[in-house]
Amino acid sequence: MSWLLCVLVIIGTVTVYSDFSQLTQTQIDSIIRTSRSAVRGSKTKAVRLSFHDCVGGCNGCLNVNDADNNGLADIVADIETVYQENGFSEIISRADLWALLGIWAIEQTIIANNEDCDDCEAVPELDVTFQWGRTDCATAPYSDDDVGLPAATFNHAELMEFFSDEFDFNDREVTALMGVHTLGAAKIFNSGFHGTWISGGANGTSGAVFFNNQYFINMASLDWNLAQRLCTSLSDVDSDLCSNGETTGWQWNVAGKGFNLNADMSLFKDFDTDSDGKPSCTYSTCPPAPTTTVVEEFAASNTVWIQEFSKVYTKMLAHGSHELQDVN
Repeated sequence: MSWLLCVLVIIGTVTVYSDFSQLTQTQIDSIIRTSRSAVRGSKTKAVRLSFHDCVGGCNGCLNVNDADNNGLADIVADIETVYQENGFSEIISRADLWALLGIWAIEQTIIANNEDCDDCEAVPELDVTFQWGRTDCATAPYSDDDVGLPAATFNHAELMEFFSDEFDFNDREVTALMGVHTLGAAKIFNSGFHGTWISGGANGTSGAVFFNNQYFINMASLDWNLAQRLCTSLSDVDSDLCSNGETTGWQWNVAGKGFNLNADMSLFKDFDTDSDGKPSCTYSTCPPAPTTTVVEEFAASNTVWIQEFSKVYTKMLAHGSHELQDVN
């Protein structure tokens, strides 16, 4: 099999892969087999990377010195090592590779969920078809740009405004995309917040690597407590690293079940925040948010949520690209 060589043309700040006339499924399968070792233990980071890359346009570049990207430097470096050692620049852009690995990571966490699922609703397959043709910035995979990632402290209006301005998403699309927080965790020394979004899976196991609608179920059904958690009280943190009196930001917690940021809870509850990010009401006193019924709809059905998530994730991965092409 002959792989087409590419010519790198620098135009302004964009690296254009000018001679890719096709990308075959055989090549894609080979790329995944070669690359998955770099993300096998970091699937949640691969999904997070795919989003962070696409804010400002998916371009295979990340500012690892931006605090909002804390925790992603290692996976960027690991993928870059695979990219360089295997001559992938002759086949695929970094932006395409990051998108591909984000899709693969979600597919794998759906498989993990369904293999663990006994008396729970299985999650349908992700309906996202990988397309290629994204272009890297000239300094890929690194950049000094501040693309303006969304704040964890956003309330409903701020969250919807960000995604509308950046991606042209509507409220339902934003709600569906936020369900990706069924994966992963926040660390106090990375983000100032701490917890696993879904601490317990349907069968009593960790849900941090299971892709399902538990994020919405928990949001709509648990009695959430609003608090700042003391760093020295966090069981999985070395207290010697905590500053005197250090706390997390204001966050929503349920012991043994999970946590939410303000931006998460704003999908279900409507509130304002003060200068410290403290919401103006509690879970029991906050009025419903405009998307409360959408949260409840997704909580009731993995199928409905996955259908909506697949569409908005596809839209997100195309951000900044105008002529993506199908794999042959």
